[in-house]
Amino acid sequence: MRNANFIGVTEEATKIIISNRELQSSDFMLSQNLTKLFTGLADKVVTEELGLSFIESKSGYVIISPQEKFSSEKNTLTIDLEWMDFNSVNESLSITAIQKTLRFCVKYWANLGFNNNEYFPPSSSKAIIFPFPMNSASPYRITLERQPSEKRLSKRYPGKHLLAYRFGTSGGDGIREEYPTTNFNKSIDLLFSFDTYVSKSASKISQHQPAFLTTDLTTERIDTSSILGFTDPFKKLSSKQLAFIKTVYDEPARIEGPAGSGKTICMVMKMLYWLKEITDNDKKAKFLFIAPSTEMINNVKYFFEVLIGSIENYSKNLLDYVEIKTLQDVCTDFLKQDIHATELLDEDTFESKNVQLLHLVELVSAEKETVDSCKGFLSPELYQFFVKEDDFHIAEMLRHEISVVIKGRSDEDFDVYKDAGRPSYGLPITTLNDRSYIFNIYKKYSEILNNLSLFDVDDVAISALSKLDSPIWRRRRKTEGYDAIFIDEVHLFNMNELSLVHYLTKESNLSPISYAIDLSQALGDIAWNDNEFNSSVGIKNPTEEVVLSAVFRSSPSITDLAFSITSHGANIFTNFDNPISESPYVYGDELEEDIPKYYLVDSQTNLYQKAFDLADGIKENLKAKKHQVAIIYFDRFTYSEGVSFANENKKRFVEITKRGDLSTVSQAEKSSLYILTMADFVGGLEFEAVVLVGVDKGRIPDVAKANSTATKMFQNYIAHNRLYVSVTRAKKIVNIIGESIRGESEVLEHAIKTNKIEVIKN
Repeated sequence: MRNANFIGVTEEATKIIISNRELQSSDFMLSQNLTKLFTGLADKVVTEELGLSFIESKSGYVIISPQEKFSSEKNTLTIDLEWMDFNSVNESLSITAIQKTLRFCVKYWANLGFNNNEYFPPSSSKAIIFPFPMNSASPYRITLERQPSEKRLSKRYPGKHLLAYRFGTSGGDGIREEYPTTNFNKSIDLLFSFDTYVSKSASKISQHQPAFLTTDLTTERIDTSSILGFTDPFKKLSSKQLAFIKTVYDEPARIEGPAGSGKTICMVMKMLYWLKEITDNDKKAKFLFIAPSTEMINNVKYFFEVLIGSIENYSKNLLDYVEIKTLQDVCTDFLKQDIHATELLDEDTFESKNVQLLHLVELVSAEKETVDSCKGFLSPELYQFFVKEDDFHIAEMLRHEISVVIKGRSDEDFDVYKDAGRPSYGLPITTLNDRSYIFNIYKKYSEILNNLSLFDVDDVAISALSKLDSPIWRRRRKTEGYDAIFIDEVHLFNMNELSLVHYLTKESNLSPISYAIDLSQALGDIAWNDNEFNSSVGIKNPTEEVVLSAVFRSSPSITDLAFSITSHGANIFTNFDNPISESPYVYGDELEEDIPKYYLVDSQTNLYQKAFDLADGIKENLKAKKHQVAIIYFDRFTYSEGVSFANENKKRFVEITKRGDLSTVSQAEKSSLYILTMADFVGGLEFEAVVLVGVDKGRIPDVAKANSTATKMFQNYIAHNRLYVSVTRAKKIVNIIGESIRGESEVLEHAIKTNKIEVIKN
């Protein structure tokens, strides 16, 4: 039951609350005190833990700064709890609503600019705040009165006074709505009472206050860059991040969250935490860390080395108990006598999949020349698909079919394949003859590899599996297996690749597997299913799941744009995850945000000039360095043209051609170079700003040559994925460029409709 009818807050107290990093998200335990404070359930102890002073009256209370002195003029906010209730939504959303309200107040008091979620109705003294990314016709709103009891206040209590009196999906009676003033008057009287400032107790507050007053989110961000090199990085983590880290290593654990929520660094720190615990007890352990590519492996090794070198009482000997590898590396270790590095499509797992795609493109091109002879054999859908589709699109979907269905779900056995379940967004296969035709193409692909004496990643995984599922390994497993396995970016693996993981552990009846996932980035298997995943990696017992909701990297406006993209994808695809639907961000200290901008230029050539013009402008405005701005392209043609333009115009740049390539970023920093790359390679990286090139109708999604429904769906799926990943690389600024003659990309239609991005036409 509510204890108070009103809450009064001074400007100084408001600034303390919005600058406290632990009050931005439900990921932190301390945020529970914030919800108590603004739902009328606070007391002196709760308030002092936040570094604030609590002054109570019969029907409400006010919150002030501990150092605050009596003044005849001050800015205030009153929340009338008899008329509004933040408890009408869950804790995550209520925290966002409270923080949005307080930040609006600070901007209003300081005469700063407002964003498109903050609205002043014409000819009205009210203000409307839309605290959540809008995804419905009746979004939640907060209504404030900017001139409550104006005649009474103007002479007695100078300052800007705000009254919040409505929260919900209803707008009430609009701009003419009558609002209550009884509780507001009581709040103001208490806020301007001399006794309020002389009666507050400072004895306990001084113990809490400094930690919060000195918090600066520009330097105290909970992201990889601020944790690395810190002597006690565990203090930088949220409660949820710590919960994942301290979950015992020999039980399954899953950490899930959007881009920028700190999943990878949590995985690394969990390994270090438990290795320290184990070695302190004079025991030994053998841990394995798996990542999708060689560049990401190098990044993780760098994280380990820096953290061990900086954390107090952590010995470098801990590295002796860790193996950091790609899954292909793990497999080839078991196949030492059977396979050599020269027999792999590529030593890097990610690059191996790209080489596989090129072979399939050549195969599809040859197959198209004879497809007419199969017209009466194939279903109309599959026949038209091969006749009309672009070779590259067919190859992409064929690669998916081979990896996920033929190898992953059918063990390369046609009798199994003809009845195997298939993803909704794959090849348009409807008959047994269709399956027979595709399986024959797969056999031709296998013959190509045989003639070249090469193996793809699936071949390597299946071969390694045969070694692992054998009497010899079962006998050696207890001594040579791993005590725990950690898999980063598990969404980039297909089930075929993951099926051997549970054979690597010491005990067959245990599932000591921790993994990080963001399903909205999943391209390993777009038919991802938790049950299939658990079955593939051998997880039988319940998994400890930690879902991170707070995005620590990107600004609120960028996160709102990412939310719009994932919301649009979730409306189209039943299995497209939307990871940032609640409590979507942790604020920095900046009150004025740069709204993402969508530039539509008048020609293809101008795309490339505009990209560098915007990059130069961003560098100057942010006072940033060149390597902190990435120019990202979405198809090979646009990327090639962009690189040619940069060379011809003597731009200083470097290319990133491998996913998560931090070494090239470091090179760009040393040489003052812009970064040019493709959307496929930006995962795991972060920048101050990004410029996305070639985002328009027909290219995003790439459906210019996609004539079948199946290909359109597949391209639509990966377009949402790549745009989401690219947008969430940026901390402060996102600029997007497309051609005006093509029109706006349909992936951004939700963002445009809800004003999450500003469209600028040249």
